[in-house]
Amino acid sequence: MDISDVAGPSEVYSSLGHWNTAVYVILFLHLLPVWCAGTITLFRLSSCLPPNLVPTTAWLVVIPPALMSLTATGIVVPSLGRYVEILLEIVICSGLVKFTQLSILLCGGRENIISFCRKRKIMLPVGSPPFICLLPCRKPGVTSANLNMMVFAPVILLFVKIVILVIDLVFLMISYEPSGNFIAYDNLHNIIAFPVGLLAIYCYTMFNFIMNDCLEGSNKKFLGIILLLEFILFDCLRLFFIFLTGTGMLTCVPPFLSQDLVVHLLKNYIKAFLATGLGIPFIRLCSGKVEEQETSDSTLSTSMSSLVSDLSSKLSKEGIPK
Repeated sequence: MDISDVAGPSEVYSSLGHWNTAVYVILFLHLLPVWCAGTITLFRLSSCLPPNLVPTTAWLVVIPPALMSLTATGIVVPSLGRYVEILLEIVICSGLVKFTQLSILLCGGRENIISFCRKRKIMLPVGSPPFICLLPCRKPGVTSANLNMMVFAPVILLFVKIVILVIDLVFLMISYEPSGNFIAYDNLHNIIAFPVGLLAIYCYTMFNFIMNDCLEGSNKKFLGIILLLEFILFDCLRLFFIFLTGTGMLTCVPPFLSQDLVVHLLKNYIKAFLATGLGIPFIRLCSGKVEEQETSDSTLSTSMSSLVSDLSSKLSKEGIPK
């Protein structure tokens, strides 16, 4: 086989023929509606959302077009597959971060969320996936500390993904070829990302469970579920193709496509379909009209408590029994 440094459309066509032409046509038919829906929604956001929600929601709207554009790049130029894969994860992780910010805005702030959970006796769902083994454990209350942990965990995951991309780009610039050994020092950044990812998704899943109650009646809560589903499916694809290559079920395609290029090409085929199927509903949810939702019960409770406290202090000063 003639494995070139960069495999582009001509190399893919020489290996796959007009099968790849059909893929390009289908890819264009998927890319166009996602970009059109995203662009139209961006122009309409200011008319259907309060001003303080527009920047965060706009960031979420561009996620499906960004995913489609990256997968299209990976299909057209398979040699970029390794970097496209981590870029896709960075885009989804940024979506996780922005969804947590949007949810806090919709609920009127972190203190309001904590007051609402205390009023409704909503406990921290410690048995959330992937750590369902913690289901028998006692559920603590939602406090400022564990709420900050749930919000900050996706930020850490995003930072780790960016570090992985930077390390891979440094390897590329110095022409260093990783050993391919899982426990090698040059794979340490990927090993660290595994427990960080588990912890971040665990915290994010707990946050989603709480938001199902805090954002009751709002369809915006489904944005977080779609992002979580995309992250899990994209991550499972990596494990699935490790199984295919490890068992020898997936081979190279002469004369230009090595096994590694075939893996990245097939991954991006599947991810493009997922990005379209989940992206269109995601954009429609972003464009839905909402009013900034404040958990009125907790707000009223806080206000009443403050009023009672002020009245009690005034009565005490005047010597009147409470």
